[in-house]
This record gives sequence, structure tokens and C-alpha cells, in this order.
Amino acid sequence: MIILVIASQKGGVGKTTVAINLSFSLATRGHRILLVDTDPQGSVGLSLSRGARERYGFYDAIAGIKTVEELIIPTRLAEFKLMTSGKSEMFLDESAQSDAQWSDRIKIFFDNLRGQDNDLVIVDTAAGIGAITSNILKEGDSVIIPQQSEPLGVRSIPQFLKKIVGIRRRGSEVSVSGILMTMVNPHQRESVESESQLRSALPSGIMFQTSIPRDSVFLRASSLGVPVGLLSSNPVSAAVAFDQLAAELEIKLGLSKNMEKDHGVKGLLD
Repeated sequence: MIILVIASQKGGVGKTTVAINLSFSLATRGHRILLVDTDPQGSVGLSLSRGARERYGFYDAIAGIKTVEELIIPTRLAEFKLMTSGKSEMFLDESAQSDAQWSDRIKIFFDNLRGQDNDLVIVDTAAGIGAITSNILKEGDSVIIPQQSEPLGVRSIPQFLKKIVGIRRRGSEVSVSGILMTMVNPHQRESVESESQLRSALPSGIMFQTSIPRDSVFLRASSLGVPVGLLSSNPVSAAVAFDQLAAELEIKLGLSKNMEKDHGVKGLLD
């Protein structure tokens, strides 16, 4: 089982969009996926289910209120399961817990997950690298760094990579799967130049070849509570981009392919 973390120094770069749609694409390719929402805002659950606020989840496991097994939610796609962020508020203030307390609780959580029958656990995180996300990264095997394709945003990449180096120096083996450009607008010069400049400045192979476009289809999918791959029987371009990203990730992580495109579902939850 591989723990893949979606994290970024900045907010608003599309972490949740990436987490949901990449998870779905990998699941339709036959991989057993568990998507875990660790963002206190609960964006994953709210994007897929109207009843997400009423569900227990990650923070309730951390608080010892529920077991991991009780919190895993099946979807209509057998290979795709998820866990919401939960509704326990006592742990949402990171400053109320020491780093050692977060470390112990998060380690226990992922140790319990490793006993589950999943190929990948994909973890959506809050913006920034606070105590919770730092400890999640410490337990992770790899990280995807979504980066909005705009001039100011790309400046945060070196800071994030330094954070990863610091976490590795403390004993973690987490690696970088790649930097993923998001919200790319081919009709906006600044967006195109930002992506081009970052690709030329960074070592070859650290960035995914696939980019995620800026597209209103993501808002439509979220309003309907589905990944973009379920919007129509003929895949929209955004869904194709996530299939391409999934194919890249299979190579990077050494995943065996087991294509199962005929999933036949119209929604994941309610």
C-alpha cells in the first residue's frame, strides 16, 4: 500500500480537485483507492455528498472517537472508498496539541490504515504545512505538489521543497512524485509563461508532463457531487487530463495497470 499526499504551501491551487479526480481516474483503472480528507474545511466530502458534515471522519479517528474501519465509506465504484474529515472540533486548533502529540496520533492512524485492503491511500491536506500536514507527510510515501499556473504562485515551490528536505532529514522517506501545474489557461500569456518558466528552471522529471486546465467544468462537477469523469459518457477534456495524470503516476510509483473503464456508475455517493 502506498500513501500519496496532496499538499501545497499555498491555498487555492486545486488540491481537492486533484485529490478527487485523480482518485477516481486511478480507481477506474482498477486500483483500490481510499481518499482521506484531512482538511478541516472538509472540501472532499462537501464536493461529493450533501451529508458530509454529518459524517464522522479523520479527526474523529485522531480523537479516538471512532475506529478507522468505522469511518471508511464505500462508493458506487467498488474500487473507490473515502473518509471525510469528520466533525470533531476539539482537534482543529493545531496549536492546542504539541507536535509530538500530533505525531503519535497520526502515526497510529496510518499504521491502522496499512492493515486495510487498499493499493493507494490518497490524502487531501489543508493549505500550508502546519503540524498536521507535516506529520502526514512524515508518514507518507510520496507527495504531489499542485501549483497554480500564475506568477506569484510558482515562487512558493522552493519553500515547499525545502520543507520536504527538512522532513526527510528527520527520518521520513517521503519522496516527491511531481509538481503538477493546475488552472493552466492556454489563452492567458501570464499563465503559459509561468508554466514554461517553472519547467525550464526545475530539474527534468520533477514536474508532471500533464497539466490540469482552468475549466468551469470543475465547478459543474462539484455542484453535482461527482468527479469530472462522471459528467458524461463521452469524457470531457478535463477528465482526459486526469486519466493522463493517472497513467504518469502509475509509472512513477510502479503501479501495475488493471484497466476497468466500464464502471457504469452515475454518481459516487448520494
